[in-house]
Amino acid sequence: MLPALLEGARSGENRFYVQFGGQGNSFLKEMQILYERPELAAFFDVCFEAIEHCLNRPDVREEFDRFYPRSFPLKQWLEKTVRPHDDDLYLCTITFAGNQITQLGSYVAAVLGGYTPAAFYPHVSSGTGHSGGLQAGVFSALGLEGKDMLEAVYRFIVWYTIAGFHSQRAYGFPAVPADVMESIVAVEREAPRPMSVVTGPTTQELQEYVDLFNASGPYEAFPVRISLINTDRINVLTGHAADLARFRLHYLSLFEERKYSWNFVNVSIPFHRPDTMGPAIHDFFADEACRSFPYRGSDLKFPVHSFYDGKDLREMDRLGEFLADVMMSMPLYWDRSLRGLLEDPTITHVLDFGPGKVTTILTRTILEERGRSAELLSAVGRAGLRKILE
Repeated sequence: MLPALLEGARSGENRFYVQFGGQGNSFLKEMQILYERPELAAFFDVCFEAIEHCLNRPDVREEFDRFYPRSFPLKQWLEKTVRPHDDDLYLCTITFAGNQITQLGSYVAAVLGGYTPAAFYPHVSSGTGHSGGLQAGVFSALGLEGKDMLEAVYRFIVWYTIAGFHSQRAYGFPAVPADVMESIVAVEREAPRPMSVVTGPTTQELQEYVDLFNASGPYEAFPVRISLINTDRINVLTGHAADLARFRLHYLSLFEERKYSWNFVNVSIPFHRPDTMGPAIHDFFADEACRSFPYRGSDLKFPVHSFYDGKDLREMDRLGEFLADVMMSMPLYWDRSLRGLLEDPTITHVLDFGPGKVTTILTRTILEERGRSAELLSAVGRAGLRKILE
């Protein structure tokens, strides 16, 4: 028996769009819920195997204490025999794998629950992913099941985990001066991060604030930038954590007066800018984890659109290199990512496989701005998956 949504698609009532979230979401609780599902036992075994492979690589072992200060005992975290340190859950050496396992787990649960390529793909218009979620968007379009699907899970997790290792090694851990740390913690009650969501000002207004700030200090070598334009009033700044803290403090009174919100993103690297991640890209391109990533655009069974320029990834050749480059160095424009959704008026449902519900909110905002409507369903948590699978 097919899920009700698919039955509706077979009768011509429903047509789907698929999307995935990005970094900065809290993945662990969602993953623990997925871990409870017995049908995902083989999936998680493959995930643990992939992480173990990455952690035992000689280059990773050589710098293990620096990038995995309390190791990465994912199975123990899921079984709640070990509690992760809060600092571990923002390190990109861990969150890359954590986010991807969570979103792939949600999608695999859907496949096992009836959303097989044969049943689902005829009713899928296209898909995308936010930042690192673009990789999961690619995975969802490969048309795999069974052993082939689990083999792809292994390859994707190795690819992304090692990408996180190269990224963190290239960027390092720039220090935040003690006086800046004290001042920002007094305001935000948390340490600064190298990415922050600013909600309220338009993109143009925020750019004017950024330009004035960069001109006020020695930021030429590594300026604060708007690197992710989610909507016209929800943007993400990137820069060294100390500089974003200074930016926040510089405009604190103005932002409070105008009721603009500020939220540091739980990441350890400023993505989507070439001046930060260039060395990581080139090192990763030469890594076996990237070179052996076999998937090409021609393998995709439905369109998956880039968040940088809206390009259909079926036109791309080696996806391993492209996905790394676009995530690390290219700015994100969420409306371009949604090209397939915005151009197809027959789509009735957007299925968001997480993690988190941020992309659901962003997509809803853009649809409302464009005068479009579609039902947005988030496959997050027990209730979210249940609604999709029933």
